[in-house]
Amino acid sequence: MESMIITPNSKDPEVQILSTEFEKRGFKVQYFIPSTIKVGVGFQRSFYKQFESLKPKAALVRGFGAAVTQKIFFRLDILRAIEEYDVKLINSREALEIASDKFLTSVFLENYNIPTPKTIICEDPHKALEAFDELGGDCVLKPLYGSKGIGIIRLNDRSFAENVIYSLGQINQVFYLQEFVEHYNRDIRILVLRDKVIAGMYRVSDSWKTNIYAGAKAEPIEISNEMERLAINAAKITKTEIAGVDIIESENGLSVLEVNSIPGFTALQKVTDINIASEIIDYFLKSASN
Repeated sequence: MESMIITPNSKDPEVQILSTEFEKRGFKVQYFIPSTIKVGVGFQRSFYKQFESLKPKAALVRGFGAAVTQKIFFRLDILRAIEEYDVKLINSREALEIASDKFLTSVFLENYNIPTPKTIICEDPHKALEAFDELGGDCVLKPLYGSKGIGIIRLNDRSFAENVIYSLGQINQVFYLQEFVEHYNRDIRILVLRDKVIAGMYRVSDSWKTNIYAGAKAEPIEISNEMERLAINAAKITKTEIAGVDIIESENGLSVLEVNSIPGFTALQKVTDINIASEIIDYFLKSASN
């Protein structure tokens, strides 16, 4: 039996852990690396042939690895092309499009009444500076696409905000500005598989930035019913079957920051006895078979 992992890097440690779980179940793993793919159209469905041997006819998506806008769209197109050949992707192309784009995620969260911080998105630097004022003169500037806290800047001084915003305007950046919410230097990551919470953790930092990649530490958490409900609903409305949901606590309660459609699990694994990779592969095989 063969299965497939779509990934920009087949040597990624988490990809290798997931591959081992596939192999334990008798599967040989193919790696689909978007940067190496040549798509032919009009050659008797030659592109489809690499998916013919998959049983079940599905692929586990662990990233598409694009930072340049044109490549982002091309690689999303590749995922949509794969789905056109009736190969199920987990997560789907639609889920990646929504969850990978902070703007779309924010819109979906608001539209389904899931609490999320006030956010303003625009292209015009002058309107971005207006947004800075509207958000109370203390906000977080984030890239539309990206993870691990890379490129995130807190703006809480107007002169500094002007310098940053007008400089980014020179290179035609889109401005995604989100109100800064005091969250006591920690947030919550919860891993969801469709309608089930698998595990969660606090991410605790010495500063406002709470990404593990930026130096935050994972700590155990007792997941409340409210956290569970919020995480499952956020994953559901963004159409994300395998989701890492980021939640912050403040004096106003819980709110969802982001939904990650390619959630890492190395840090989370350190604070739980649950075999996360095994849960992911079991879920993938069950969902793909259906």
